[in-house]
Amino acid sequence: MGNHVYIAIPVMALLAIVQSAILPRFPIVGLTPQLLFIVALVWGNQRGLEEGLIWAFIAGIFVDLFSLAPLGISSLAFMAGVTGPLLLQPILPPRRLLVAMLQAGLGTLLYLGVYAIGLRLFGFGVSVGGLLAMLPLVLLHAVLIVPIFLLLGATLRVMRPRRVEF
Repeated sequence: MGNHVYIAIPVMALLAIVQSAILPRFPIVGLTPQLLFIVALVWGNQRGLEEGLIWAFIAGIFVDLFSLAPLGISSLAFMAGVTGPLLLQPILPPRRLLVAMLQAGLGTLLYLGVYAIGLRLFGFGVSVGGLLAMLPLVLLHAVLIVPIFLLLGATLRVMRPRRVEF
């Protein structure tokens, strides 16, 4: 395990507090975005699948601590939502920002599907109408990933500048 785990835990804890205490009071088009999922996806996009999965797992644990869902369902759903898009990354065009938007949409669909199946397996009622009401979240995540992608990319460039050799 790399040092990024020591960064992931406090970052995800802070984002979980923001996600559960502040974002529900200011919904965007009636929806609350999954900020932790988007950050885990962007981290995986910037640093690779393995680190993205670790961040998604940690994010899911924190989301489950603040929800009524059984512990681990969000982690499983986040990890599926990060894995699918990042496995497609090598075959996608090199335009990073558009690819990130596409990954956010696809990842959100995977995340919602796995989350709904997990809830259904544990006996929670999940309706098709409820899932269809979440489809605008796909577009919201595709738009919201842009500032997070740019901010995290700039932060990583400052933390680990490229090595220049003469």
